[in-house]
Amino acid sequence: MNEMPIDPDVIKLLDELGPPAPVSAADLTAEELRQGMRDAIAIFTRDAEPIAVHRVTDELVTGRGGEIPVRVYSPETPSSVIVYMHGGAWISGDIDTHDLVTRRLSRDTGAVVVSVDYRMLPEHPFPAPFDDACDAVAWAGALRPDLPFLVAGDSAGGTLAACVALRARDEHGPRVDAQVLVYPGIDDDLEAPSMLAFRDGPRISLDDLRFFLQQYASHEAALGSPYALPGRATSLAGLPPAVVVIAGHDLLRSANEDYARRLRDAGVPVTVQLDPELVHGWIDFAPRVPSADRAFGRLTDSVNDLIVRVTA
Repeated sequence: MNEMPIDPDVIKLLDELGPPAPVSAADLTAEELRQGMRDAIAIFTRDAEPIAVHRVTDELVTGRGGEIPVRVYSPETPSSVIVYMHGGAWISGDIDTHDLVTRRLSRDTGAVVVSVDYRMLPEHPFPAPFDDACDAVAWAGALRPDLPFLVAGDSAGGTLAACVALRARDEHGPRVDAQVLVYPGIDDDLEAPSMLAFRDGPRISLDDLRFFLQQYASHEAALGSPYALPGRATSLAGLPPAVVVIAGHDLLRSANEDYARRLRDAGVPVTVQLDPELVHGWIDFAPRVPSADRAFGRLTDSVNDLIVRVTA
């Protein structure tokens, strides 16, 4: 499916994680999965240059399920507000694992970035992660209502961002001016071409993805809901302009490409960024892989263009 091989620098970095796990994700506890992600991020960000932001504060947002921790990155003269949902298959990741990502996003776009520590599986099944994302977005929308307002996220966080945009459209608020979706989970079609082409990895297998999707989208409250997986929405008309970032070697590639096409067919302006030499999760190891670093630069360039367009 992909004529360009994986960047050798990516393979070299992933080799530092050690040999593939002898057990599948389904055989690990939630805490083991979370510690695995923390360990991986420590390797991906080793010796990374610090990224300064004018002001960083930790806040608590009152949500329908309790208090939601958020981290707010504030430039001296902000260009916009971006609410960011981290990746991690709705089970792992937090505002600390993605601190370098959100710092760079704030620095390179001039945005106030609100990073959301939403509740996760298995302790908090759907709709808890989605409710927290929606409540954090509503809170952040009041911070600087004079500025462009964007929702964003990577992987599972990209799913949440897309679903927040859907709900805001359906319920006529809160205002969302644009969405930034970095290799998001879109649907649960495990027979799509990229699912079969990349079923053995390199970072996540089809069996692992099946487990994550069963945990998240097969929960009773999530069945059939477009607010769990945005590909289930019957119409994408009226959604805000989007940046959709697609990794070349990714189980989710086909669904990402299809969602971008559906957005365009519905009249939504879309910027597609395809990084054919990269794999799912590249935003986490941009500090150590030059091609991922360049991809991050293309991403923030697209976000800056989006901010200008929605401001005009």
